[in-house]
Amino acid sequence: MTTLVTGATGNTGRHVVAELVRRGEQVRALTRDPAANAGRFPAEVELVPGTHNTPDKLGAALHGVSRLHITVTAGLAEVGPELVERAVAAGVRRITVVWGGQVGPVEEAVADSGVE
Repeated sequence: MTTLVTGATGNTGRHVVAELVRRGEQVRALTRDPAANAGRFPAEVELVPGTHNTPDKLGAALHGVSRLHITVTAGLAEVGPELVERAVAAGVRRITVVWGGQVGPVEEAVADSGVE
C-alpha cells in the first residue's frame, strides 16, 4: 500500500513522511519541485510533482495510491472536495487530514466519501 502525502515538504508533511518511512511504509511525496527536494527524503520515498491545490493534475500522483494524507492549507477549501473525489475514484481507501480544528469542506468531503 502506498500513501501519497500532500504538503510533504512542509512543517507537518515532512514528519508524516518520516514516520511512514520509519514504519516501513511505501511513501509518495507530493512536491512542486521534486528535483529541488530530492535530498530532503530517504531514497525509498518517491517524489512526484504537483500540488493538492490542483487536483485535476494529480492523476499520475494518485495512480496506485491506497492512502492519502492531506494537510489543509490556504485555497484547499475551494478544491478539497474535488481532491477527495478524484482520490476515491483513483482507488484511495483511507484518507487522513491535518486541519485547524474546524470542520470545513475538506473534512466534510472525506466524511461523505465512504472511505476510512
